[in-house]
Amino acid sequence: MPTTDRTISTIFRVRILAGVGVCLMALAIWGVAYVQYRAAESAIAEDRAGQRMLIAMLDQQAGLRGFALTRQEAFLDPYRRGAVDFEEAVAAARRLADAHTVPRLNEQVAAARTWRALAEDDLARWRADPDVPVTAVRETIRKRAFDRFRELNSELQVDVTQRIDQRLRSAGYLGVAVVFGLSLLLALIGYVFIEREVKRVRRRRAREAEQRRSQAEFAETMQVMRNELEAYDLVKRHLERSIPDCRATALNRNNSDNRLNAVTATSDNPELSERLRDATPESCISVRLSRTFTRGQGETPLLPCELCSHAQHVACIPALVGGDVIGAVLVQRTHELQAADLERATATVAQSAPVLANLRNLAIAETRAATDALTGLPNTRACRDTLKRMAAHAGRALSPLSAILLDLDHFKQINDRFGHGAGDDVLAAVGTVLQSTLRASDFAGRYGGEEFLVLLPDTDHHAAMVVAEKIRQAIRQIRVERVDRPITASLGVASCPRDARNGDGLVRQADRALYAAKAAGRDRVELTMSADGDQPAAAEAPTADLPAGNH
Repeated sequence: MPTTDRTISTIFRVRILAGVGVCLMALAIWGVAYVQYRAAESAIAEDRAGQRMLIAMLDQQAGLRGFALTRQEAFLDPYRRGAVDFEEAVAAARRLADAHTVPRLNEQVAAARTWRALAEDDLARWRADPDVPVTAVRETIRKRAFDRFRELNSELQVDVTQRIDQRLRSAGYLGVAVVFGLSLLLALIGYVFIEREVKRVRRRRAREAEQRRSQAEFAETMQVMRNELEAYDLVKRHLERSIPDCRATALNRNNSDNRLNAVTATSDNPELSERLRDATPESCISVRLSRTFTRGQGETPLLPCELCSHAQHVACIPALVGGDVIGAVLVQRTHELQAADLERATATVAQSAPVLANLRNLAIAETRAATDALTGLPNTRACRDTLKRMAAHAGRALSPLSAILLDLDHFKQINDRFGHGAGDDVLAAVGTVLQSTLRASDFAGRYGGEEFLVLLPDTDHHAAMVVAEKIRQAIRQIRVERVDRPITASLGVASCPRDARNGDGLVRQADRALYAAKAAGRDRVELTMSADGDQPAAAEAPTADLPAGNH
């Protein structure tokens, strides 16, 4: 996940955490308020029930007093309503009462029922004899019972008021405790979250610093690469080290722009090797479009790639230099390629592309400097360098090295009679013959003018004579337009250590054999003879290479 996406994700999580915290705080405050409301509502309802009981008893007392004074039944209506209201108020109070108030409520109800029993007894006597007077004794007894009820009712009201205050204080304490606890919990969660984010940021920064260090090391190492193959191998190793579980393959676009070759090992990817067998630059979508091509598992692009359509997760990054694609790097993984990995791979290829282009141009320049433009063979300088190297190797390995010096017969006459253009065609044809006749381990170069040097490692003078004869016959088969005469060559053969002990001596002995072939009638092969017959010729002082001539 790139840094921007991580930042957005972090901000989103912080917002979610803040939203959850606000919701929890609001819920806690609402819960506390609800508890307070329920406590107050219950206490108020209990207080109202007590007041209804008192009012009901007052109604009964008023009705009883009116009947006692008038002895008319109509005055008992308040008494009867009060009795009904009292029972309803008692029922409501019992529903609201708790273990603490039930005894007080029972005492109050008992006092009310005592008064009621006295009242019913007086009513019965008054109905039986309307003239029975109201006695002070009975009035006093009822008054004491009623006063006891009112005393208990007042105590109950005070108790209810105290419990209302207590419940409200308890609810307030609970609210403070809940808010404090919730704040502490949110602070702890925030701390854990922030600490985790800090650790993640530190790890990310450490990882990015390591990646920058690795990338800087890669860029520095690229500057000391000696050739393209070495540089491409460095790109592969750097990517496979930087991106876990990836497999990188470097692809090179050849100078003729008709082939796309893998320049790093593909032995562990046989399917890709098979697809690259006849691959052209157009086979790779990345090279074709000059932009990075990515594909994940299950994705079906509109224009599939011929090379990497078999891979599960792949990214192909072109190596661009001045708008030209010189190659590409294919990165494959068995699981999803992260955006950071793709960014790292793109940066790696972008850093390496100019170096690869410089190494390619340098190799081309060196090849051209060491190649004869007319024949396509190594030139005189390359012949001398190769002679020294192969002679030194033969001396260390104690293996034979043979040299064939070849000169075209009457070449000056061909130039004079048919023109230098025809002569150039003849030289080019000879170069083609040598390239097609020799082994891959052999060397053939244009030594100067119409002279050619052939070096045969691990070949003694007998085998060299066979090769020289094969070359002579192949040259006789050359047919060049505008040249209506046979093309022949004289060849001199020498072998080291039979005829010489170093490269310069070997070429001089081969040149002597060439002169012998010219002297013997041309169009023939001659083997140099040492001063002692089959013994090696005596070592000679180094002299300058003989110039090419018209032998």
